[in-house]
Amino acid sequence: MLTITSLFENTVAKYPERLALVCGDTTLTYAVWGLRVRRFAQALFSLGVRPMDRVAILQKTSDATPTAYMACQLLGAIAVPMNYRLSANEAAFILRDAGARAVIYDESMLPVIGKIEQALPDLRTFVWVSGAPAAAAMPPAHHHAFEALIDGVEALDAPLPRVKPDDISALVYTSGTTGRPKGAIHTHGNDVAIATNCVMEYSLTSEDAALHIAPLYHVGGMQAYFVPHMMVGAANVILSRYEPLATLETIARHHITTLFAVPTQIQDMLFHPRFASIDVSSLRMITTGGAAIPAATMQRVIEEFCPNIFNGYGMTEASLTLLLHPRDALAYLGSCGKPTLISTCRVVKHDPERTVSPAETVPAGEVGQLLVKGPQLAASYWNNPVETEKKFKGGWLYTGDLFSVDDAGYFHFHGRADDMIVSGGENIYPREVEEVLYRCPGVQEAAVIGVPDPKWGQAVTAFVVRSDAHLTEEVVVAFCKASDDLAPYKRPKRVFFVDQLPLNPSGKVLRHELAGAVYQRLTTGASQ
Repeated sequence: MLTITSLFENTVAKYPERLALVCGDTTLTYAVWGLRVRRFAQALFSLGVRPMDRVAILQKTSDATPTAYMACQLLGAIAVPMNYRLSANEAAFILRDAGARAVIYDESMLPVIGKIEQALPDLRTFVWVSGAPAAAAMPPAHHHAFEALIDGVEALDAPLPRVKPDDISALVYTSGTTGRPKGAIHTHGNDVAIATNCVMEYSLTSEDAALHIAPLYHVGGMQAYFVPHMMVGAANVILSRYEPLATLETIARHHITTLFAVPTQIQDMLFHPRFASIDVSSLRMITTGGAAIPAATMQRVIEEFCPNIFNGYGMTEASLTLLLHPRDALAYLGSCGKPTLISTCRVVKHDPERTVSPAETVPAGEVGQLLVKGPQLAASYWNNPVETEKKFKGGWLYTGDLFSVDDAGYFHFHGRADDMIVSGGENIYPREVEEVLYRCPGVQEAAVIGVPDPKWGQAVTAFVVRSDAHLTEEVVVAFCKASDDLAPYKRPKRVFFVDQLPLNPSGKVLRHELAGAVYQRLTTGASQ
């Protein structure tokens, strides 16, 4: 049976001379990278890491990230990829919850690591990845240097286990936008299913060159993008930090064929002053998700950036569940497409008071909760039986996301159930208001939340990033009023203009931060 370990070993054996990794000045073939992975696995074994031990990876993306990740797979250890933007307390919570045996970090994380050591005195194995200037602060003497560990391996004699599909490959923690992060348990079987699904849907081959600007601590970056390209022997070019111009120049320099980017990044590149002067014709595919792209922008993306754009939907617990293919990109703009090859999806009645059966589906066009079934589903949550019971029932994942299905079978996202606005007793889904806002001339990005209101319970409130500096609240409100797609009670009562929307690394809007911004503006009298 296939595992992430066997996928990796098969690729190294089949494509030894092909380019595997490019990151800055580092260029590695699959043969050379494979040896580095094996040597680092040996080093971790020498430090006491054994099968089922949790190894946290807390660093900015570099070639060391997939090396550490794959070394865990070879050892049968459990990788715990972590967001390097976390505070010390947030990181300590995950490390404590996971019961981490070791932490791999880079020098930028030194201030956080120092606090973690104080908070978790039993966590004693730390490996640091160098990359900062020589003048930077050095890690403590008892921490191990990544490169020194690899260079110090004299014999590859670690007894590698026979990993099975049901073995755990990774704990991937949710972003925690609705509470404490939860560790989604990914088995090797889950992640092979995700990778195979992506290879088939995107038609990936060894001739592809992927550009990685998405963080590899997310399912979207690692399981649904890096691993599928590794699986087929494609080249993987890594940018440690996303920047629009650098990304465009990298596409041209390395003849990138596939790119995964959130809508904000796509728009940043498309509207960059130097976009037209950079050759991006090598791109055969862009895949995106997490937010809507305005129709006019989508038309430009297809005509000027890349003719084939995929819009996907997935989550930490169920990656690449729905996909809108390029042939439907404009005809079904705003849709998340249809279930992928390995996914079964249903939209059922949404009732917070009871568990709804998968058989209680809603009619076409009616909004309900999305349920998902398939081999890509996470097994459960780590150390969290209560949340596991809430979300995983009878082989189905209760996503908590609100969807409708049209007569043609295309799925449309309406937001999180927790984000639903109740105004004057009526249910309002932020996404339906946002789709109208995106059609307003001068609106680049938009997000809608409900704000407490003494009369209505909640008032629809919009946050807008302008592409036209002269756009006013009155113009936006008038546009919504003139739209045939918004009932009067759904129109924004207030419009706030912001320089950017707060997003998590997956491109999802952090609505709780918008709610805090409203409170601050209203209580301090801050202007728009």
